[in-house]
Amino acid sequence: MKLLLTAVNAKYIHSNLAVYSLRAYAKKYRSQIELAEYTVNHRQEYILSGIYKSRPDILCFSCYIWNLDLVLSVAEEFHKLRPEVPIWMGGPEVSYEAEKIMEQYGRANEGTGNGPVIRGIIIGEGEKTFCELAEYYAEEGC
Repeated sequence: MKLLLTAVNAKYIHSNLAVYSLRAYAKKYRSQIELAEYTVNHRQEYILSGIYKSRPDILCFSCYIWNLDLVLSVAEEFHKLRPEVPIWMGGPEVSYEAEKIMEQYGRANEGTGNGPVIRGIIIGEGEKTFCELAEYYAEEGC
């Protein structure tokens, strides 16, 4: 299993502490969790290319007000390239609108055979839930 935790930061001098915290909490699976950090100043194609080259089995995004539109767009495009890869999101910007986002992106491809763009949303403080997610996919043999 290769799980990619992806952050799109406001500036390159900022780091997303959430992805580091999630990986640290899921210490049993640390060797299977990679981090990818970009900024909102990177072009969508650059981010998409980096994620694609990483070849994740599971893709996770950390979502905030400054990156949500870009993250959703990257997720949609990545799903077209690798529809078999489950995409999960977490963070404040998706936590409080989880139902709305899942309605739009969790059912976006019903009937196409490609499945949902977003598999699920981790709501609230995500360390424990993320660890359970990593455990689930590790046991499934991804």
